[in-house]
Amino acid sequence: MAAYKFSEIRKVHLEISSKCNASCSLCPRTAFGYPYNNGYIEHNMTVDEAQKIFSISFIKQLNELLINGNFGDAVANPNTVPIVRYFRENNPNLNISISTNGGAQNTDFWTSLAKLSVEVYFSIDGLDDTNHLYRQNTDFAHIMRNVNDFIGAGGTAIWKWVKFKHNEHQINEARQLANDLGFKDFITVWDGRDTGPVFNRHGDQIYFLGDERNHWLSTTTTVNEIIQSYNNNIDFRSVEYTIADTVDCEVMRDQSIYVSSLGDVYPCCYLGNEPRTFGKGTFMQAVNNQISNIMLENNALEYDLNHCIQWFKSIVDSWSIPTYEEGRLLQCNQTCGGRKRTWEVNGVNAI
Repeated sequence: MAAYKFSEIRKVHLEISSKCNASCSLCPRTAFGYPYNNGYIEHNMTVDEAQKIFSISFIKQLNELLINGNFGDAVANPNTVPIVRYFRENNPNLNISISTNGGAQNTDFWTSLAKLSVEVYFSIDGLDDTNHLYRQNTDFAHIMRNVNDFIGAGGTAIWKWVKFKHNEHQINEARQLANDLGFKDFITVWDGRDTGPVFNRHGDQIYFLGDERNHWLSTTTTVNEIIQSYNNNIDFRSVEYTIADTVDCEVMRDQSIYVSSLGDVYPCCYLGNEPRTFGKGTFMQAVNNQISNIMLENNALEYDLNHCIQWFKSIVDSWSIPTYEEGRLLQCNQTCGGRKRTWEVNGVNAI
């Protein structure tokens, strides 16, 4: 980025796995819960790969490590503990946090993680009768066992609750449970992704999250209809948008980078949705085409980290381009610039 220096990087946002035990309906890993892969590569980062990407001298200059992927969950990776240990041993003062659905692994894993002074955000969006409605294939009782193992071994845990129509009535009860279990905090979040159909692993629609009135998939009854719709090449002409006067870039403010499980280096996770392969036939195809067109050599298993960030300047240069069709990055404009008034695909309100 502008005046972006390798020596000044202080934060790493790291995806160590693009695999996941869950099947959340609004996650890009699936077609609304159905196990449809639209172009991401499943991979667990190894300890050797982490050591090759991140030198000891680089780790020592960091203040923060956030382990949270675009496509996967860190605890799906059997190498999570030794990777975290590598960072901790080489920077005892490093602030390390992990975001997870909490539904995988066993007692040994969670107690070992607790001993590494890691703060874990458990994304639990309901109680025993509601959490699975969004976080399919997770088991609330198993999650609670993992929570107790982690907190019991001295770990610092935060309960992160995404608000949905089906769980709003349980927030106070969950907040009290979090306090009883020893969570450090209970936080609620909402990012606009709270409405849509839910399909199971067989492709059957089992319910609809939120209010389906006027939703772009309100009349969709089979997962094949969704997958077929992915073959419609959606471009910027189908979206109403505004151009931001300025882009207040999080990366420039935090001096951070995002590294995928494959070792690919991006300024942030918003630009790191595997641009070369992901999103065929969806709006993400147009978004990712923009990014892949300006990406240079950015794989840190092939090149050193300093080399991998050299293409970032092209991102800043794009902010002065007047239209998306000419090369202004929509992802930057919409995430760190002015928000669009409406999000519309083919004349229908979308997520």
